[in-house]
Amino acid sequence: MTLPASGPGSAIAAAFARPSSADLGMHTLSCGLRVAFERNSAVRSVGISWWLPVGSAGDPDGAAGEGESTLLAELITRGAGDLDSRAFSEALDRIGAQRNCGTAAYHTLVSMTVLGSRLEPALELMCTMVRAPRLDADALEPARSLALQSLASLSDDPAHLVMLKLAGIALPPPYNRTGFGHAEGLKSLTLDGLRAAWVRRCVPAGSILGIAGAIDPTQVIDQLERRLAGWGGAFTEPVPAAPAVRGAIHVPQQSAQTHLGLAIDAPSDRDPKSLVHRLAVKIIGGGMSSRLFTEVREKRGLCYSVGMSYAVGRDRGISQVYAGSTPERAPRTLECIRTELARAASGVSAEEFAGAIVGLKSRLVMQGESASARASAIAGDVFRIGHPRSLAEVAADADAISHDALNAHMAHAFAEDRLSQASLAVVGPAALQ
Repeated sequence: MTLPASGPGSAIAAAFARPSSADLGMHTLSCGLRVAFERNSAVRSVGISWWLPVGSAGDPDGAAGEGESTLLAELITRGAGDLDSRAFSEALDRIGAQRNCGTAAYHTLVSMTVLGSRLEPALELMCTMVRAPRLDADALEPARSLALQSLASLSDDPAHLVMLKLAGIALPPPYNRTGFGHAEGLKSLTLDGLRAAWVRRCVPAGSILGIAGAIDPTQVIDQLERRLAGWGGAFTEPVPAAPAVRGAIHVPQQSAQTHLGLAIDAPSDRDPKSLVHRLAVKIIGGGMSSRLFTEVREKRGLCYSVGMSYAVGRDRGISQVYAGSTPERAPRTLECIRTELARAASGVSAEEFAGAIVGLKSRLVMQGESASARASAIAGDVFRIGHPRSLAEVAADADAISHDALNAHMAHAFAEDRLSQASLAVVGPAALQ
């Protein structure tokens, strides 16, 4: 097992010294599955986050079957091995498992939280679901119906729809898909085709399992080796098919509201600047004390909602601004947002910098108290940077950021030439420029 060493840090990093570096590590099973683990004797629960390489970017294109991963994520929870849907659900309930399953661009994400005393049966049920989902015939049409309803409901949620449309032009295909599938693609999928797709796509070489909390790493790895013996298959990761479209898109919708989204290229998670960029985004638009909220909503009353987020992944990242306004105020809302983004290139005050650092570390503290959050975080670390990180390491990285370094980054990240290439999406009565 490879056990990464913890980095140096300040007093807050020392507060994250449990679990120690001896309790954090990664191991690759004989089948090829990478397991990231973090033992924490201070908690009684266990979080499990299993990243399976069955994401929307790997679906057939459009009407050929886009939505395959969406249906599979629903179907694999409806029975496994000898247990039909009801029996499988009851087995999870008996061990008190809180669970969830959903689809992202690269992966289908299966998560579970249980007491440490229930870990062995939890892993047994999860392994059975991954290796031997039933994919019963009577489950297909209900799952398809739910997927089609979710897709159709997007028009009733314009705030969500505008950000999906924004991703559609700001990211390269097939990583710009909504994750909801394509109506004709969902209708075209057959049970035999879905069964074959699961065997072909759900392979250990592209999978990552993160597990954190009240665990014995050696026992976990031994159990997984037994349960997953013989699992195999070739892994092929989707690649971008074309550059991002960029530009602007307008979805006409007769409404008393206009929803708009802006996307600006940002560092990927592999980039050392990703953490400093999180601080920048927090100051500009991350909450009720942010610049966008203060200047656009509070001072000028141009919109009822405005904020900025950082959508970051292993290979690419974008800074996203959302605002909900009225058709009359929308042009001024967009103008004011652009003004604030341009002002960001001049940097931030010492007070803004100090507040953002405190906010980042507060989120780390809260993450450390959740076994499920840590399981997801260390699995994500393995996918994005190749190894799990302790909270102390992340805190030490935050301590290493200086006020000058943040301002230098913002001068580049929000320079005029970068802002001029921002993508714009609008859902409402009229287009914006």
